Amino acid sequence: MSQVIEILTSLGINQTVFMQFGVFFVAYVAMSRIVFKPYLQKHNERLRRTVGGQEEAESLLTLVEEREAAYKQEARKLNSEIRSIFSEASSKSKQESEVLLRQAKDLAEKEAQMAQKQLEQAIKETRGELEQYIPEISTNIQNKFVRH
Repeated sequence: MSQVIEILTSLGINQTVFMQFGVFFVAYVAMSRIVFKPYLQKHNERLRRTVGGQEEAESLLTLVEEREAAYKQEARKLNSEIRSIFSEASSKSKQESEVLLRQAKDLAEKEAQMAQKQLEQAIKETRGELEQYIPEISTNIQNKFVRH
């Protein structure tokens, strides 16, 4: 052990080394309590917030993409349903309008035929009435030619 002490003294290490270790230990404990421990807590909290916030943001983005895809699919489904309802209503209204137009055309033809019959009847009646006046008119015409 005396050799170890001689080596240490030759290196310039004496009994003050224990005091230096003591001062170092006290300074280390004080620094760890005052500086290092609060710094590490703040650093860990910052990591938790940033990394946790980033992970939360990524999970929210994934959720948004999933919901967007679901909404797009639902919108396509609703759009196709609306399109089918519209086309069905459109074809139904076309059929109804064709039926109404056909009925109106038939009614117009019937009324035209009736009007034609009435006109023919009125012509026949008028001819009949005029035939009564023909002999009288022809004698009047003959009298006028003969007088002149």
